Amino acid sequence: MINESSKKYAIVTGSSQGLGRALAEELAARGHNLLLAALPDTGLPQLSADLAERHSVSVHFIETDLMRMETPRELLDYISVNSLEPDILINNVGIGHGGEIGEYTDSEIEESVFLNIRCTSLMVNAFVGELKERGRAFILNIGSFGGFMPVPFKSIYTATKAYIYHFSLSIREELRGKGISVSVAMPGGIITNHRVRERLKKLGPFVRMNAMEPDRAARYIIDHMLRGRSVIIPGWTMRVGYFISSCLPYRLLMLLTGRMFRGIN
Repeated sequence: MINESSKKYAIVTGSSQGLGRALAEELAARGHNLLLAALPDTGLPQLSADLAERHSVSVHFIETDLMRMETPRELLDYISVNSLEPDILINNVGIGHGGEIGEYTDSEIEESVFLNIRCTSLMVNAFVGELKERGRAFILNIGSFGGFMPVPFKSIYTATKAYIYHFSLSIREELRGKGISVSVAMPGGIITNHRVRERLKKLGPFVRMNAMEPDRAARYIIDHMLRGRSVIIPGWTMRVGYFISSCLPYRLLMLLTGRMFRGIN
């Protein structure tokens, strides 16, 4: 039987594939209703029907382009019209262009900044009032391990994820005591598709060893979000890597990451 008794919903952006899809699957498996948002023609209707049938939850979906400034407010209007009560907001949508500065197209820069920074900021700003009404709610922003440090040849991507890291920790403090727990996930490589798998092969054995399948990463991230953790790094080897990298001299760190990502897009 579909879980219509609860009006509580988790909103997941970029949920038709990769980590976003795995996060939606994990929440549905735990009995949580969903409102999914992703681009048109990415299989969202089929995914929604499948999750609803297999996990007996209510799944709404909106096919939309999150590059549009109006989308967050349209999602807010949707939950109002349909009397949904969001208690989890997961800002997963993003894009990871790489390359040498001067070689990016204008559209690649716009996509990186708009999806990775602007969309997350607009979504949080739009939904924070609704989340406060729940009494106990969660915001999860998806960053990247690369957001901990500058990375040559991934300069724009890692800079946008550094924004997500600092933004999340800042609003976590702002919302302390207001019933909303804010977490930021900083995963390493997530094996989302064949193209990513091929790219990880080029990055060498260390990166391949630390890459995770989306379902495993999603389980760890949701577990720790619900525990109220501030910074979530899936994979114990990545957590060790974080502490090691924080101790390395800056120049050595730049040399290592520059060699790793040179020519990898």
